[in-house]
Amino acid sequence: MRDYWRIRPRAPVPGTVLGPLADIEEGTAREYVFGAGVSAFRMFVFRREGEELYAYLNLCPHFSLPLNRGDGDFLCPERNWLRCNQHFALFRIEDGRCVTGAAEGEGLDPIKVEVLDGMIRITPILS
Repeated sequence: MRDYWRIRPRAPVPGTVLGPLADIEEGTAREYVFGAGVSAFRMFVFRREGEELYAYLNLCPHFSLPLNRGDGDFLCPERNWLRCNQHFALFRIEDGRCVTGAAEGEGLDPIKVEVLDGMIRITPILS
C-alpha cells in the first residue's frame, strides 16, 4: 500500500471515525471532506455489500482533480467501475487501478477503512 494520502494537508489521522455504515447504501459511494478550499482533504468510501468497503483519496492520478462532480457521483452508468467524471477514466473498484482512459496504468491512492460497532473508521496503525 502506498499511503501517500497520509502526507497530504489536512489528512485525517488513522483511527478517525468517518460515520455510520448505514449512511452508505450498498452499491454506492460517499465522499468525506476534511478542511475547506483547495487544500481540503477529500476521500471517498464505496460500499459493495455488507461491510465490504473500498476507500480512496478522491484525486484522479491523471490531472489531480476530484473524481466526482456531484455528491457521491463516483461510478460509471453501469455502476461496475469507479469513474473520473472529469475525463472519464475507469478504475477497478477492488484496487483502484485505471483500466482505460487518461490515467491508464496508474491507480487511486487506497485508504484502509474498517467497520467497528456500525461506524466506518480509518484503520488505525498498529504499533
